Amino acid sequence: MRLKQSRLKLYSHRQAIPGKDNEGNSYTKYGLPSSFQAEVWPGGGKLQAEMYGQRLQYIRNCRISAEYEVIADEKGRVSYRIGSMTLQEGDGICLNVPGDHEPDYRIIAIRPYRYLTLEVERI
Repeated sequence: MRLKQSRLKLYSHRQAIPGKDNEGNSYTKYGLPSSFQAEVWPGGGKLQAEMYGQRLQYIRNCRISAEYEVIADEKGRVSYRIGSMTLQEGDGICLNVPGDHEPDYRIIAIRPYRYLTLEVERI
C-alpha cells in the first residue's frame, strides 16, 4: 500500500537538546530543522480516547513516507533514522509554523509499522 501523494505535505523536524541553566533548572532547546514528507490527521478512535482522554484534541498522527532504520543506543533508547534525520520521542515537529520557528508539536510516541507513524502533541 502506498500513501496517496495528494495527502503528503512537507514538515520540519527539530531534534530536542536537553540543557540546564546556571540555577540547575532543566530546559529543552531545539537543533536545526530537517524536512520530511508526511500525512497528518487528527487523533481519534476509542484507543486514543482512552489513552489521552481530555488531551485528545491536541493529538495529531503523522505517517512518514520514507524508509527508516531502527537504532538503539547503549542506554536502551530507540531512535529511527530517515536519511540524515534521526527521530526520537521528545523531539519537536513544526506542523503549523515554518521550520525556522520553535516547534509547535512534540513527539510523544513512535510506532514502527510499515510506515513510521508518530503521535505528536501540541506544545
